[in-house]
Amino acid sequence: MDNPFADIRGPEDARAALADWKERADRRASDAIAASEAVQAVTAVGADGNGIVNVKLDSSGAILQVAFSPEVRRMQPNHLERQFMQAYGNAGQALLEAAKAAVAQRLSPDSPTAKALVDSIEMRFPEREAEG
Repeated sequence: MDNPFADIRGPEDARAALADWKERADRRASDAIAASEAVQAVTAVGADGNGIVNVKLDSSGAILQVAFSPEVRRMQPNHLERQFMQAYGNAGQALLEAAKAAVAQRLSPDSPTAKALVDSIEMRFPEREAEG
């Protein structure tokens, strides 16, 4: 990493270097705030494999809405429970992907702030192994 203060030869150079550093720090802070706000605005919908249950989540993973198809009338409760959990998990994966996309638009994916924002959702909805 380059030292921005290495070439300072006098007070004017110092002021310019400090102003440049402050501008970069302000920009990073602004980008981090924008990314955080974008993640907080994310919602996601997931469905089970049979289209019986749809679940909508907010950015914290809280359920905003659940919709059931008319098929639920003919289902056993334990089967409906599995369908709901599958829809909820799929919504969580969609939420994780949407958060990653929102962060990537504003921050480098390698930045600690980007990782923290995505990790906060990934802790609740761990990325699934690729099915093969």
